[in-house]
Amino acid sequence: MSSLEKETVSNSRTLEPKRKLTLVDAIGSTLAQMAPAAAIYYGLPVIFLATGIGSPLTLLLSAVAIIIVGLSLTRFSAKHPSSGSLIKYIGMSFGGVTGTASSIVFIAGTVFLAASAFIELGGWTADSLALYGIHIHWAIPTVVLGVLIWGLTIIGIDRSTKIASIALIIEVLVLLGVSVYILLDPPNGLSAKPFVPSSVTDGLAGVGLGFPLAIYLFIGFENSAALAEETQNPKRNVKRAVLVSIAIMTVFYLLVSYAVIAGFGNNKEELVKSSNPFMTLADRYLGDFSFLAVIAGFTSIVGMTIACLNGFSRIAFNSAREGLITVKLSAVSKWQTPAGALSLLSGLGIVFALLFGFAGDTWVTGFGYLGTIGTIPLLLIYALLNIAVIVYPNEELNVFQRYVLPVLGVISIALPIWAMIQPGQPKPVSYFPWVIFAIVLISLAYAWFRVKRDPSLPARVGAAAEPTGEYEAKASSV
Repeated sequence: MSSLEKETVSNSRTLEPKRKLTLVDAIGSTLAQMAPAAAIYYGLPVIFLATGIGSPLTLLLSAVAIIIVGLSLTRFSAKHPSSGSLIKYIGMSFGGVTGTASSIVFIAGTVFLAASAFIELGGWTADSLALYGIHIHWAIPTVVLGVLIWGLTIIGIDRSTKIASIALIIEVLVLLGVSVYILLDPPNGLSAKPFVPSSVTDGLAGVGLGFPLAIYLFIGFENSAALAEETQNPKRNVKRAVLVSIAIMTVFYLLVSYAVIAGFGNNKEELVKSSNPFMTLADRYLGDFSFLAVIAGFTSIVGMTIACLNGFSRIAFNSAREGLITVKLSAVSKWQTPAGALSLLSGLGIVFALLFGFAGDTWVTGFGYLGTIGTIPLLLIYALLNIAVIVYPNEELNVFQRYVLPVLGVISIALPIWAMIQPGQPKPVSYFPWVIFAIVLISLAYAWFRVKRDPSLPARVGAAAEPTGEYEAKASSV
């Protein structure tokens, strides 16, 4: 056994919280990371601009694509639950170099997405306080709340998940309440027009523009897979949490988007005039109680940030535990949380939030840049996961499950990737694909060097995920 392998095994850690997550906890954490209120406030307006009255149909198509990716993920998680989740399964299918490179690409993407969550939290807080005459710079709540949430995620998965779930309940109640109110009293009656293909602005071209944005609304569906080691009966509950969460959010997004369109009388011109259509309708329908929609936005972003750090940090933790990256990031706190990975993501996330926020005209511009550049690496990982289903030997799958669905998944993910990297994008967005390309090349070079230095790494990465506790058994036997 090489000295590096000994270091990796002897520094291995497991996540054994005193109270493991239930199926409901796992679903709550996953839904919280998708952040329905934040998605509706910031995602729907852009989708409306791209696809108009036919936006619900675009959302439905994106949901189908995500369900296919979710099925690919659950093919592995049902047999090999692991905190490594997507990266672990890619390593099992393609070996050490690809698995190691994927971990670096994924972590890079999650740093940008964590930064987008932090800047959104700080910006939303500053803008909300300004409505009541309290003016502070967005950078202050970004740092203060960022550090606070880092602390919450450190002190225990059950505590932070409960807070995220409570935040989720608040936002869902408000969003559903306003949506039902609108549907009971729409200005021009209800119509099936939003679900008719001819209602999509510019047809397929409009879908091409709106599809990647709709996919973005579902990012975080893999959260429960990353919490497998801290979940009760993970082989059963992880699969259920992933698929149930996608189904719930699909119905929710369709309901709210349809209600918003109905609230504007199915009038595209009026719909796209509003920078935040849902808030416009909340002011109209709730009157003095419209502040509830502001609270829902805050709780949504808080829940998303907590769930984002919890899910992403577990994958970084597993990569460190297996020696793909420095083992120092596998440090575990006394509350059985991955303190090293959480600190890395939080620290870099806050720094990038400030850098991009000050570089943009407003914090919203910085948020858009971070969301875009952070989404591309995750889409690449999603596509690679679908290919992994084809490559990994699994005789239990039929032809449709092993070949047809994964191929459809790759095609569905290729569309938003192309929409983000196609020529003609405005600056600095046109530079983002080159940044990701550079990250991929650096990751491959690093992976090749790592495997060259530690020949045992491919065997560890390629091994099936092991039940909780076996890492400690190995460590004690060295």
